[in-house]
Amino acid sequence: MAFTRIYEEHEVGPELKRVYGDVRGNFDLPFVPTMFKVLAGCPEYLRVAWRDLAPASGSKEFNASAMALDEYLRSEVLEGGWKFSDQERTLASQKISTADMAVLAGVVGIFSRALPRMVLFSRLMQRGFSGGQKGRVSSAKNSPALSRLVTLHVPSEKDASLRTWMIYGDIKRTTGAKNVLDMYRVLAEFPGYLASVWVDSKKVFADKKFLLARDEVARRSMGLITGLPVKDHRELCRTISGEQWREVEETVDSYARLLPQFALICRVWQRSFVMQSARTRMTA
Repeated sequence: MAFTRIYEEHEVGPELKRVYGDVRGNFDLPFVPTMFKVLAGCPEYLRVAWRDLAPASGSKEFNASAMALDEYLRSEVLEGGWKFSDQERTLASQKISTADMAVLAGVVGIFSRALPRMVLFSRLMQRGFSGGQKGRVSSAKNSPALSRLVTLHVPSEKDASLRTWMIYGDIKRTTGAKNVLDMYRVLAEFPGYLASVWVDSKKVFADKKFLLARDEVARRSMGLITGLPVKDHRELCRTISGEQWREVEETVDSYARLLPQFALICRVWQRSFVMQSARTRMTA
């Protein structure tokens, strides 16, 4: 059975806290993605996998692959024509100020940037189960700013209100996920808006054209990790029991299966902000 508990930073020891900090820095994110917090259920695996894959995840080659996947996601969303309901009007109905609408649009942009990277990283983890692969990478030499300057609060599932908890339950039933992804949990304090985003998500998920695009994203992600070095994680984690390995593999496989559709739907969500689209055109 895949791991289900999310381990927050205050619940883990010093070594995993360092891993959490390195994850934020390598991906330049203001939060630690759920996948890592769930895999903390097997600390030895997470430490070993991160020690092996950290250089690759911070490399020029990985960033180039992530940018290529991001561009592909953008083109698929434009071609598919998917869109959520008018986000500014929806937020206005929830009494959200215009200034805060811009903040929420920016938060969605953060997840749109993070998810392609998580898609690729989950694929690298899968390679570690089957002997790894050869490759070479060069360091990116970037100084992460977002991860140092900003912290994004993503509430835990157990802190959800009854209404939010019911939405979480529907998200899990619909997607088959064991945990609710950060992109939805970040809206826990705005259950009305969360409900609107989830209803729009479900409508797009039901589109057969979207499902075909999701499958193509998954396929392309496999090709984009070619040449990124991965060691044999089974060889490096000999003290992990067979049962724990099954749980680790189920967890990673689950994320590898689900992340492509979430990366795609997050792009749809981002596109649905008119102010964000206008800002993008002005800065292009």
